[in-house]
Amino acid sequence: LLLVINHYVGCLWYLIGKSHDGSDTWVVYHNIADADWVYKYLTAFHWGVTQFAPASMHIQPQNTVERAYAIIVVVFALVGFSYVVGSITGSLTQLRSMSEDTYKQ
Repeated sequence: LLLVINHYVGCLWYLIGKSHDGSDTWVVYHNIADADWVYKYLTAFHWGVTQFAPASMHIQPQNTVERAYAIIVVVFALVGFSYVVGSITGSLTQLRSMSEDTYKQ
């Protein structure tokens, strides 16, 4: 599921970077407009993965639209990560409770 989400995040990131109205974009700034599609895809996918993990990447937003999208993705990642941590915590609490019940019997 995470790979699919990162696929869409990366594709939209590339689409935003490719469609510019004369302002600088990350695609123009890093001069990858003429690169082959595999490099473009992997770069955009890599950017998406770094938004969901504590990692860094040299690709940064270059205009307001890119910055807004990056913020939305980070907030989405934060909410998603919090949900996963909460689910794991709830499951561990339930397992501990079941273990205590078994021990008492």
